[in-house]
Amino acid sequence: MQGCVLVAVALGGLVVAAAPAAASPADHCRAELTARGVSHRPATRPGIAIGVEITGPVGGVTYVAGNRTPLVIDCSLAVSLAEAGSYLRALGVEQVVWSSAYSRRTVRGTGRPSKHSFGLAIDVPRLVGKELGALAVIDDYEQGLGDRVDCLGQPATQGGAILKVMQCQLARSGLFHLVLSPDYDDAHHDHFHLEALPWTERPTVRAERPAIH
Repeated sequence: MQGCVLVAVALGGLVVAAAPAAASPADHCRAELTARGVSHRPATRPGIAIGVEITGPVGGVTYVAGNRTPLVIDCSLAVSLAEAGSYLRALGVEQVVWSSAYSRRTVRGTGRPSKHSFGLAIDVPRLVGKELGALAVIDDYEQGLGDRVDCLGQPATQGGAILKVMQCQLARSGLFHLVLSPDYDDAHHDHFHLEALPWTERPTVRAERPAIH
């Protein structure tokens, strides 16, 4: 994904080509993000291993925050969101409204740092599209549907079906370590929580698990 530089070293009158330097995990991840057409720049935040500030659409989808906060996350999560764009666009999603991304905090009821503290998680309460309209998780998600065999279940509304299809696709895509919904607990009653593994813990971008269509 990235160019290699050969360094000529003079040894006893001979010119020897030194072995190319191995790309760092940060260089590799940022190269993967660039290859997916995601506009970004490096960002440094305490706790984030490979920080990036997103400066354009991700996977063809625009990510916005109500308070105009720039989206700063770990590159690993950014790559997952870029790959997930095809699922979102197919459902008519043009804009993802996020409420929390990088945030130094602990998991509720524990002393463990949240994955938000490392820029590896993003909370999504709302989806918007020209044909789709606006879907709010708190209003349109239908709880208690689906099981391990039939992820979808039988949603009663179009909005509920779209949100459930999205959840099932992202959960089964292998792009995310966790996809949590209002079914998980009360703390997630109004949003989806999407969480990626650190780049150094991912042997591939996505696991070998098919998403539903």
